[in-house]
Amino acid sequence: MDDTDPFEIRMVFGNQLDNLSGSQLKIEHTSKFALKHASMADSLLEFIIEKLEKPQVPLRINLLFLIDAILQSDNRKGETEWTDLIKKEVVSIVKAVIPESSGGDANVPHVRKMVSGWKRKKIFDTQIIGAIDLLLANRVGGSSGNSDTGMKHQDILKRIEEDRERHKRNKEDFWIRPADEGSEGELDSYWETTSDLNDADWQEITEENEEYRRERQLIEMARDLALSQS
Repeated sequence: MDDTDPFEIRMVFGNQLDNLSGSQLKIEHTSKFALKHASMADSLLEFIIEKLEKPQVPLRINLLFLIDAILQSDNRKGETEWTDLIKKEVVSIVKAVIPESSGGDANVPHVRKMVSGWKRKKIFDTQIIGAIDLLLANRVGGSSGNSDTGMKHQDILKRIEEDRERHKRNKEDFWIRPADEGSEGELDSYWETTSDLNDADWQEITEENEEYRRERQLIEMARDLALSQS
């Protein structure tokens, strides 16, 4: 039973959202707070949706990272209180994160990765996933070095490091297997869930390559700027 004052919970959560970044530690800290107060999930989710209207588009992805962390925790623990609420809003949330702009385009690769994880773990039904896939269809992820995403030089460097940290954590999560799984369990899982290579797979490969090129561009931009200021 959660005896904490609801107003105090909203105040603390609002402050956490205001200070949220792409840092995995901050996202995990905020998601744990949200999960601890799952009895107020409806009110806290409304708060997240309100915040989606305020930050710069590139920063909205941090709120989706938070939602993803909550979903992943629910999935691991077999709980549904947050997931049942999120599934009613997730399509509109994704739409807010990837508007038709350079900032929205920069968020597309991250969203595709999250959606891939949701598909693999069957977090949402096919109707919801289909609606999200329609939003992502024909969207070109990433941005060129000349595109204005509204991010400053320091923000670019910070995002590169956060992306690396998140990629490492995602790989660790992907390889975690149940403790009681037999020696052939992982092979059986891949055999049952891996489909033939299709257009969606080629699109994901293209996105991965584009994200790599974009990161290289950002690193080179940061290096050139540092040299010009030295």
